Amino acid sequence: MAREGRGWETAHDRQLRGERTCGTATRGTRVSDSSDRLKGRVALVTGAGNGIGQACAQALARHGASVVVNDLGTDEFATGRSSEAADSTVAGIVADGGSATANYDSVADPDGCAAAVQTAIDTYGKLDIVVGCAGAIIDGTLAADDDTYQRFMALFLHQKFWLTRAALPGMQERGWGRIITTTSHGATGLLGQPIFAAAMGGVISMTRAIAFENATTGVTANCLSPGAGTRLHAVARPTFEQLRADGAITEAEWDAYVNTPPPEYVAPIVAWLCSDAADGVTGQVLHAAGGEVGTWTRYELDHMAYRGDHRTNPPWTLDELDVVVPKALLPQG
Repeated sequence: MAREGRGWETAHDRQLRGERTCGTATRGTRVSDSSDRLKGRVALVTGAGNGIGQACAQALARHGASVVVNDLGTDEFATGRSSEAADSTVAGIVADGGSATANYDSVADPDGCAAAVQTAIDTYGKLDIVVGCAGAIIDGTLAADDDTYQRFMALFLHQKFWLTRAALPGMQERGWGRIITTTSHGATGLLGQPIFAAAMGGVISMTRAIAFENATTGVTANCLSPGAGTRLHAVARPTFEQLRADGAITEAEWDAYVNTPPPEYVAPIVAWLCSDAADGVTGQVLHAAGGEVGTWTRYELDHMAYRGDHRTNPPWTLDELDVVVPKALLPQG
């Protein structure tokens, strides 16, 4: 149960009750939380024509930021081009009393990233916040050809590098900035798709390095690992329906898919990270899905065996490692 007087509970609390921690959500809920916390700030959100990017752009605007809504307007598979998605998000923000402008450049290209940043500067005079959300369904398996590999990395990893390269100098000069990059549980490698895993893991490492290098500049850099039902998520429905029909997934797993929380539940942590309340928060990977927010662990040495100073001891023998690795480095349970 929730601890008395706190009004919220941790994932650990829920695990103690035997509940799964992905949660469900009421779809179509209108978000009313607003403030002036980001008044005077200028944000660029990529992939903001739909899904998580759109929800983040709307949240930043509700809390006072002026927002550049970037979206190339492709379909789920990164084909085609249209201004409709970005224009729709802008219209919604403006209708709610916010300030927004559209940008249609491709962020899978260095010139497009630079142009998106320049749109913010030309329109609002500066850029304080970058949220890199743009993505699409591209083959992330080892069956991908070289061109597909390069397209995947450009959109999911290089985008964040190009955006940061263009936006960071102005942030450093003003002594304030927020860089938020999107990653995924796929970074663990436990979802397969090696290209996807490499890109998502690269985003984490790059973002942490940016945070480290900017520890004294007033610029923070964090990753977002979201869980939300988007149009990309919806594409997988026929696959899940077949898996359910074949008995390959449980009813609980089917329910978890069907009741994946909407993007509006991801956006609040992004808005908070962009506020002054998060001044000291940097180099983190934050998870948000439904009623959950959390942080990932950092890369660190887990287990170690030590045989003494290398200046007075020989290297390990294979016979020694036969014993040491299973017992000391890979303990069971």
